[in-house]
Formats: sequence, structure tokens, C-alpha cells
Amino acid sequence: MIAALEGGNAERAAFLSLFHDTQESRVTDIPYIGKHYLQATANEQVTDDQVANAPEPVARMMRDAVGEYEQKTSLEAMCARDADKLECLIQAIEYREQGNANIQPWS
Repeated sequence: MIAALEGGNAERAAFLSLFHDTQESRVTDIPYIGKHYLQATANEQVTDDQVANAPEPVARMMRDAVGEYEQKTSLEAMCARDADKLECLIQAIEYREQGNANIQPWS
């Protein structure tokens, strides 16, 4: 929806959104603070390992999508990243509404 409102290709943004976190199946989701203490493997490298045995057209499609998302080389990639951050904020609001005492007040 964000991509469509920005004049981009909504289907491409949805594709990038769908596959941008596939690396977490191998390395988990390292929190921002944790990245200061851990040496994280680049998402592109994890994707290379994940598609090592895939047919070349599929492997190339996945590498290109992850690279586009990580490098923010398109409007769709930027919109997909914005949507990811928005989803995280919405999830925090949902947790707060469910009574989670660890959610800090929004100011």
C-alpha cells in the first residue's frame, strides 16, 4: 500500500517485504543493541548459503531481491523497509493494548 501511494510497484514492494527476513531462519533476529556486541553475517551472505542448491534463476531472483532491499536501490525497497518499521511500531501498540507493562509510554 505504501509503495502504491508513493507511485511505485506495490507487487515488487510486497515481494521484497516477503523475502527480506528469510535470513532470520538461520541467524535469528539480532536486536539493534546486540549488533554492537556480535559479529553478524551479512544478509546477502546468508542468502547465498540458502540458495546454494536452488536453480540459478531462482537463486538470482532471491539474491537480487535481498540486495535491492539491503541497498535500498529502489523506491519499492525503501517502501518495504518503511512498512517493516511500521509493522514493528504497530506490534508494540498491540502489546501495549494487551497490557504488556514493559512497553514504554509513547510521547
